[in-house]
Amino acid sequence: MLIVNYQRLETAAALADNKHPLHEHAKEYTEGLKELRRKYPEGKIKLLRVGYPKLIDSYIDGKGKEFRDVPEDIPPMRFSLRANVTHPQRGKEYWGVCLGAPHPMGDGLWDIGGKLDTKTKQIQHGLTVDLMTEPDLAFFLYYKSPQVRKGHWKVDDPKADIRAKGDLEREQLETKTAIWQTLQDENQLRTLAASYGIDKVATKEPDAIRFELEALLIRNNDMKKRDPSYKGTKEFLEDLKINDYVRLSAFVRHWMDEGMIRYNPDGRYKIGDKIIAHVPQSEISKKFAWLCNYFAAPNNLDKLQELMRDLINKEYLDLLTDPKDFRWLAGVMKVEGYYNKPPEQVKEMVYNTFVL
Repeated sequence: MLIVNYQRLETAAALADNKHPLHEHAKEYTEGLKELRRKYPEGKIKLLRVGYPKLIDSYIDGKGKEFRDVPEDIPPMRFSLRANVTHPQRGKEYWGVCLGAPHPMGDGLWDIGGKLDTKTKQIQHGLTVDLMTEPDLAFFLYYKSPQVRKGHWKVDDPKADIRAKGDLEREQLETKTAIWQTLQDENQLRTLAASYGIDKVATKEPDAIRFELEALLIRNNDMKKRDPSYKGTKEFLEDLKINDYVRLSAFVRHWMDEGMIRYNPDGRYKIGDKIIAHVPQSEISKKFAWLCNYFAAPNNLDKLQELMRDLINKEYLDLLTDPKDFRWLAGVMKVEGYYNKPPEQVKEMVYNTFVL
């Protein structure tokens, strides 16, 4: 069983309820397993330690005979079954995989256990995982394990190169199709581009935005191979629906373009002299995404509300043409009774909320 943020990931229940706290995690797990079964139709994943076995340059046995490039014995090591990861939208998360029964911690929380044999797995030469009988372990090792993500272990796959080449071709075709054919609505294009950090989208020609967006996704696809928190083509295709996270990211980008939200070299984002967020040093290279994740976090709702009160004016609201943008603002600001109201009334309620 997988443990996510100290909760048991009961996939069927989480998938069935879109308000379940682990609904998105269950979707990620299901889609991840589907992709693994596509990549490895034989149903097994074999992991090997990178750099092993090491070779001894020269070795002379007891009879005086010399041998060269003799492989050393591989020392055993323990593979962590826990991982702290950063999701591009959900932020920091804890994942663990149980090889036995999950360990209750009290107050409805669970973990994989604190004993050496429950929090690690001893391995020597390599590890073969069966997708049918050990799907949780396979998902964890392939997508979450720090040893695999940092390159200490690799998947043994002789056909990986040609498959990767084919995947790249499909990825590039999907990117071009999404940007140049599917995304025809200019407002949707500008909102999505802004949510990905592209600046000045309000004043650029649509095709100029498309070229920038295509180049950004190609770069992100490459970066994602080393850091899965980057948003590439797969995430972009999901974002075509314009969800609330996309709206929030576009909102932040708009006020950066207006010069109201400024980034200082010391890692602080400010509105005037007011500090609104401090980016950790480890996240500086992805500071825009980090800032959006920060305000998207449920426990930072009060900070997002404060940010909106500091920034939103009549000129900004007059720019909005999508009724769903007003519903999003009403939801963030907890406008009472907006949910079942018609679009024009929701719009009026949002103006009144900001006393405009």
